[in-house]
Amino acid sequence: MNRRQRIILTVILAFSVLMSKTAMAKDIVIFNETDFEIHGVYMSSAEDKLWGANLLEDDVLRPGEGLRISVSGTPEDLDLALIDDEDQELALMELDFREFDSLTLFNDGTGRFD
Repeated sequence: MNRRQRIILTVILAFSVLMSKTAMAKDIVIFNETDFEIHGVYMSSAEDKLWGANLLEDDVLRPGEGLRISVSGTPEDLDLALIDDEDQELALMELDFREFDSLTLFNDGTGRFD
């Protein structure tokens, strides 16, 4: 392999690594299959100390409803907090949103990622 071929190969490898780390946008859906309302949905980077704004704003996620969230940036290592109608918090930490498109919540406190 000559010098020019090595340089081209190095540039191609560097570009492919860069592209694998680039930001992307993805929509995920949270389905409420519980029998209670969800009053707060918060998302932040795992590195952040604060949750930020309630994605539901003044709305609630009622049983049987879904909420579509657009995740922009790098959709990995994100934390998600859900607040129910009794102010109980369920926090899911360091999620990798590249791996799933939806989260379904159930009464027994479990969830399913699809």
